[in-house]
Amino acid sequence: MKQYFLFLLIAPFLFSISACKNTRNPQPDIDPVKLSPDKFKVLLENEKVRVVEYILKPGEKDEWHTHPAKSSYVVSGGKLKVFLKNGESIIADEKEGTASWMDYVDEHYVENIGDKTVKIVYTEIK
Repeated sequence: MKQYFLFLLIAPFLFSISACKNTRNPQPDIDPVKLSPDKFKVLLENEKVRVVEYILKPGEKDEWHTHPAKSSYVVSGGKLKVFLKNGESIIADEKEGTASWMDYVDEHYVENIGDKTVKIVYTEIK
């Protein structure tokens, strides 16, 4: 009886995670490493993660891409403009030494609008 009650308690949570996972990325991934190999470099890859170094010099742009869930660490900061699929854009002031986590990121491209080269290391979850 206790196990049945526990199942009833957590079942909706498990089903909602499954539903979110299926709708979080409704389209195929667009790999930035393949589309902008001069800006994204794979440092390590195995069956669980891919570690990617991202370098964007002032005035440079990368190509439209997506990201799986990932952590990031800003090695060298600067100012980036992120262009979203819906036509909006976001200014990101990347601070050196900052670490963050993001779930799946939909289609976008980035331009370095600052005067410093930005270097970020991503650890993507497979």
